[in-house]
This record gives sequence, structure tokens and C-alpha cells, in this order.
Amino acid sequence: MVELLLKRYLWLIDTLKRGGEMTYDEIAAQWSKSSVNDNGSELSKRTFYNHCQAVGRHFGIDIECRRGRGLNLYSIANPEAIEDNSLTKWALDSFSLGELLIGNASIADKILLEDIPSGREWLEPILKALQNNRQIELEYENFFGVKYAGSVSPLCVKLFKRRWYVLCQVREDRKRIFSLDRVKSLSVTDSTFLYPKDFVPADYFRDVFGIVAGTGGKVETIVIRTYAELPGYLRSLPMHHSQRELDSNAEYTDFSLRLRPSFDFIQELLLHRDQLEVLSPQTLRDEIAVIISNMKKHYEDSDTAKQ
Repeated sequence: MVELLLKRYLWLIDTLKRGGEMTYDEIAAQWSKSSVNDNGSELSKRTFYNHCQAVGRHFGIDIECRRGRGLNLYSIANPEAIEDNSLTKWALDSFSLGELLIGNASIADKILLEDIPSGREWLEPILKALQNNRQIELEYENFFGVKYAGSVSPLCVKLFKRRWYVLCQVREDRKRIFSLDRVKSLSVTDSTFLYPKDFVPADYFRDVFGIVAGTGGKVETIVIRTYAELPGYLRSLPMHHSQRELDSNAEYTDFSLRLRPSFDFIQELLLHRDQLEVLSPQTLRDEIAVIISNMKKHYEDSDTAKQ
């Protein structure tokens, strides 16, 4: 029941976000065609008003009514409440996309999606633990065979490159991040913990790309030179929130980023092959050069090629 109501609230927000000012009759007509309305029910005015109030309570999104001569128009009074809340925006975008895809189920074989590896089953108990400040008991083994078992305090979850991660306080002086697809078992315990008042998840990851954070290293200004079509890709989807365009001409475009050059970030740089060059700092440029040189040796090694 709760899941159904949540879908209805998201449907109402999405409908008004896309439709702007709408009458009750227009909203009810949209409801009659929605995939959320799987039993073909009508949207009564009482239910509509209740949903409007629930949207305000749960999402902080106010639905206002502009009264005219025999015509009441409904709209979202504070659209910034959607844009300023990353969780609401993500949930709404996901819902809207789901509605679009379900509406085109007849051509499902022509819609190709990326799968998220196993691990999502652990997300629900982790979120419940976060809601109630409860510790979780987990067994974990990474791809190198290193194991971990014990009670930890969850601080936040993060989605990165099709994998869910949970950041935990494992000791007073140590945090650790676990990939959910490598968790062997997980349960919520009865033990509670005090969530650190000065900890802000977004700030913890602000100066890194990806999920490797809190490992030391200084924040640096990194300048990259991009070639071919890569500048267009980075303009439309920045690599990091600190990305700034410095210079552009017919041959290349330079960007700057301000972050810690972590493992994940270096992997991202290498992903773009010969369309990206690190200009500074020199230490990072040298590190990339060494990696490329080692990669070249793999291909020059005749023994490797024979295997």
C-alpha cells in the first residue's frame, strides 16, 4: 500500500511538472491513462486533494490552486524543491523514465538497458538502518579475496557506475566503503549509534570522483586538454562539479577540475584514450605516462600474446 501511494504521489508531481498549470479534469484524464492506475480507477476530487497534501508533507512540494472564473488551475508553487533535493529529483526522473518505458512495452525488444549487478536486495535493510540509526551486521569479500565481518554504522549509500555502495563507520577513526554486490550477508541489528552531527555525505565526496574518498591526498587543480568530440561530451555531461572550461579552438579544448586525483579519477581519464591529455600537475601527468608505458609493455610482451 505504501509503495502504491508513493507511486501515485510521484505520478502527480511528474504530471504537474510536465504539464504546468492544469485543471482537475485534465489531471484526472491523465490519471485514467497512467500505467500506475492499473485497476482503471477514477481520480476523485477528495483523493486528489489528499494526494496534494501528502506531496507537501513527504516531499516539501507545494501544489497551489489559482482560482479563476469557474476554472481552477493547479501547479507546483515551488519547483526549486525538486531541483534542490537530489533524492527527489532522482526518484522523479526514474519514475518518469519508468512510465515512459512501460508505455512502450510493445517495443521492449527495441529498448536496450544497462543492468545493475546483484546487491540491490541489501539496499532496503541498509536504508531502514539509516532511518533508525541502527548498526548493520555484514559479511563481505572483495575481488582480491579480502574478507570483512562485523557490525558497522552506515553513514550513506552512493550509486556509482551501475553499482550501489554503502559508506560505514567501522571504527571511531576509520570509515570504509562496501560494494553491495560483494556483500555475502547483511542484517539490521538492535544496536543503535549516534550519527555524527558534523558529517555531511555530500561534503565527504565533494572533492573526489567516484567512491574512493577519505584516503588522504590533497585537492589539486587539474588541467586536461581534450580532442576530437570529447569537448562536446564534457560540456553536456561534466566529469565533476568543479569542471570549468578554460580555452577552446579548432584543435582542442582545455578544462580545469579541482579535486583529489584518486584511483577512480585516473581510471576515468584513461577511459578517454587519446582524446584526453593531462597538462598539469606534472606529478599526475607523469603517473598517467607510467601507466600508459606499462600498458604498452603488455602488448609488446610476446609471452603474453602466446597465452
